[in-house]
Amino acid sequence: MFDMLLENRLIFYGMIVGIFILINFVAYILLKFILPWQAMRTLRRFNIHARSRKLLPLLHLTGQLVMGLSGAVTKGVPVIYDIIPAGIAPSKLMTFAASAEAGVKHPLAEAVAEWADEKRLELSEASASNIVPGKGVEALINHQEVRVGTAAFLQDHDVKIPAEILTKADQMAGKGNVVSFVSIGGFCRGFIVFSDALRPTVPGAVQTLREYGISTSIMTSAAGSTARNIARQAGISNVQAELDTMEKAKKITIMKNTDSLIGAVATTRNTHVLAQSADISFALSVTDESIKEQCDIYVDSVDFGNIMSAVDIAKYTYSKRKTGIIVTVLFNLVLGAITSYIVAEPALPFFAPVLPILAGVLFLIGILANQFTYNY
Repeated sequence: MFDMLLENRLIFYGMIVGIFILINFVAYILLKFILPWQAMRTLRRFNIHARSRKLLPLLHLTGQLVMGLSGAVTKGVPVIYDIIPAGIAPSKLMTFAASAEAGVKHPLAEAVAEWADEKRLELSEASASNIVPGKGVEALINHQEVRVGTAAFLQDHDVKIPAEILTKADQMAGKGNVVSFVSIGGFCRGFIVFSDALRPTVPGAVQTLREYGISTSIMTSAAGSTARNIARQAGISNVQAELDTMEKAKKITIMKNTDSLIGAVATTRNTHVLAQSADISFALSVTDESIKEQCDIYVDSVDFGNIMSAVDIAKYTYSKRKTGIIVTVLFNLVLGAITSYIVAEPALPFFAPVLPILAGVLFLIGILANQFTYNY
């Protein structure tokens, strides 16, 4: 067989072309399809589910993680800590607030509804209502305009909040509580104080992500003093508070102009805009069901620190991909050198046919070894 190759160069060149095509085809299949499949399988082993293997490049380049407070940083199960009325009975204040927020799918609204149910308050049906994402709820109850939400939400509708009320609210928020103001008939009638405990795993998760090169930041509609207090407990220094939905989207867009990719953790409808605006979005086990399906990556855990595992798996996968590409390029260079040598030699030595075959076998072993030693 070797004598035939030595005597007929066309057949020899045909063999070299065949080896070239075979090795590059194998490398393409392994790197394009098998390697991502291995990565997706490994992610599932860690209870992490990606919508598509095309997300792996984004995942391994994620450098910043943005999230809200409820569900991600805090437990997302707020309870009413205190009620501060102004010229009205606490029960009447809560009756109007619960009536306005009836049926609203939000942790704070659900806490109000639960409190009203426990106290057996008789609620009034709203003749009209409107939810303003990131700000609050407005409704028409017994011919009176009722608003429940942030101070800015009330002030946007020309509701004046007395200085002493704002001072008390700021004091409560400074302790890490969430404050929701209530106006009835155009007058501020006090506020509701909610407490939501910090998840115990959050400080460790933030530190681990930081050591891994991923910074964390908070974007929330909550009061600045509330957000800063909770963030301080969590070890997060970058906090942007009192943002509505559009402002959150704009902030994310500005962040995307930096070198690193932006990941966002979505847990509630208020943080859904973060997921929509970021380069890649993550859902946790505590994320609202309606939002989970729309996120790119689902991490079956309440701890956003497990996102690090997803990023690490993607980085490991791309290190294997880089090695595979280097091996393939080296093979092509070696095969090119062998071909140049054969073309330049007028009389081929007896071992000439062995060279391209040997190169093909060795590099094929190298490519397969890189692929099948994938073990995260």
